[in-house]
Amino acid sequence: MSASLNDIIYWISHYGYWVLFPLVVVEGPISTVIAGALAAIGAFDFWAAYLVVTIADITGDTLYYAAGRLGGESFVRRYGHFFGLDIKTIENLKNHFDRHAGKTLFIGKVSHGIGGVFLVAAGLADLPFNIFLGYDLIATLFKSLLLLSIGYYFSRDLYRVNAFLQVLALVLLALLVTFFVWYRFGQKKSENSKND
Repeated sequence: MSASLNDIIYWISHYGYWVLFPLVVVEGPISTVIAGALAAIGAFDFWAAYLVVTIADITGDTLYYAAGRLGGESFVRRYGHFFGLDIKTIENLKNHFDRHAGKTLFIGKVSHGIGGVFLVAAGLADLPFNIFLGYDLIATLFKSLLLLSIGYYFSRDLYRVNAFLQVLALVLLALLVTFFVWYRFGQKKSENSKND
């Protein structure tokens, strides 16, 4: 269950960096924006918050990656049908990450609301952890600085920023589902034409 914006503001403003870390792992973007807003009023040091947020975000991303990596093919065989995944799709995914790892991870990382899918996919595709971590660090440094800056400069409009992030997540999720359906339809059509 997701915490409300008021809860997150209360926890971060009262418990500081100690609660900022786990909140960013769980509720990353809005917690980061709130940390930026609190830095604007002097409750946080901007650069200390940036360090905490970056480490917390990478920790959360690593958990997603590990879920895909450790779950592997058994996860796909057991639960893949819920997501339209099968072993062949994973093989295609591995090939895609071999050719475009950096670009794919960066797009996934900055895509609010659907980034976890890309991170799990990187693990499923057996992308080496050092490569994952390198690209993830670059994307996280950029995204964390951007979100902290949004909070810092738009601290009076936190509720509007939160509403925007929620709408953005829904739009990106809809686009991901549309792309996935289109991709699966294209695969089936290709397989049918080969069988004819």
